[in-house]
Amino acid sequence: MKHLLIVIVMILVWINGLIWLGNQIDPSNRYPSEVEYKYARYCAGCHGKDGEGNGRIGRFKKLDPADLTDENLWTVHNDEQLLTSIRDGKNDMPAFHYYLNDEDQQQILDYIKAKYRQ
Repeated sequence: MKHLLIVIVMILVWINGLIWLGNQIDPSNRYPSEVEYKYARYCAGCHGKDGEGNGRIGRFKKLDPADLTDENLWTVHNDEQLLTSIRDGKNDMPAFHYYLNDEDQQQILDYIKAKYRQ
């Protein structure tokens, strides 16, 4: 009986350690808000952490993602056009309606405008 109790305690400690490790690895814990996490997950790979179109995936695949800090982007395109690009994709940009619902897409656009628009 004593050995069984020791085994149970060891299993509980091991499970607790796995849960702790999972929380450390989960990238959503690194971002102060859900929308920042979603930008990092879905957009930053190509558009870059700073929105300048220099993300690691874009560089690796030799893509030309939009520079979100370029004021010309904001004067040439209205919100509906930008949401359509997010939803349906454009050129090398994939469609994100598979991953993000309409509300998420709008939140990401609002986040990008607030953070990168001059």
